[in-house]
Amino acid sequence: MSRAFIPRAIPVAIPDGGLDISIDENRKPASSLPHHVHFDACPIWLQLAIRHLSDAQVAQVSRVAAWKGADEDAKAAALEWEFEASLQAIMASALALDAFCAAVQTKVQLPQSLSDEWRENRTPHDVQVSEVLRRAFSLAAKDASSLRQNLGEILRFRDLAIDPSGKGDARILHPELRVGVEWRFAYFRCENALRIVRATLRLIWELVASGKPKEVDVQKYIDALRPKIELL
Repeated sequence: MSRAFIPRAIPVAIPDGGLDISIDENRKPASSLPHHVHFDACPIWLQLAIRHLSDAQVAQVSRVAAWKGADEDAKAAALEWEFEASLQAIMASALALDAFCAAVQTKVQLPQSLSDEWRENRTPHDVQVSEVLRRAFSLAAKDASSLRQNLGEILRFRDLAIDPSGKGDARILHPELRVGVEWRFAYFRCENALRIVRATLRLIWELVASGKPKEVDVQKYIDALRPKIELL
């Protein structure tokens, strides 16, 4: 029988009726035990968000130092470094959120009429995600509103990273350097990456630690996810 390597962090599920014990041709017990391995991308993306944020913080220090000098090439390189690290931290945060919602959505029964309405009205992604989480965790109106606001900001940055066409080529004021720069250097910088990563971690953690799911499967999922996030 072939063996499978399964990392300790990945949960293994045995399907109903999966264990089969029989007698082989030599009248010895033989068994088969198929298993399903569940890979949860959410904690992986959170780890990557934190890692890239750390890189962005180092890049920010380098950028501050470079802009105290007169080397224009060094200034440009420092801006690019901070931009790239911040962009990756923000994108990883958004993907962690998408992965979390995708995992939850498979365990929540949404009315078909709601899915049809979203499709017909082309409901924005952040509105759909917030509604899925509201239903899954029985959120009060105030909590749902706060969740929707935070989601909207995180996914707004994600959308800018994917399709920045709406920003144009105009230079804007860099909040720290106080000079005109390409818009991407002002948006995708360490301070914004820190804000987005923190908001993502807080949003997911509050649902995992304090959420009150209606569905048993959602509760099982967050119970399995909780210790992984606690280690971050």
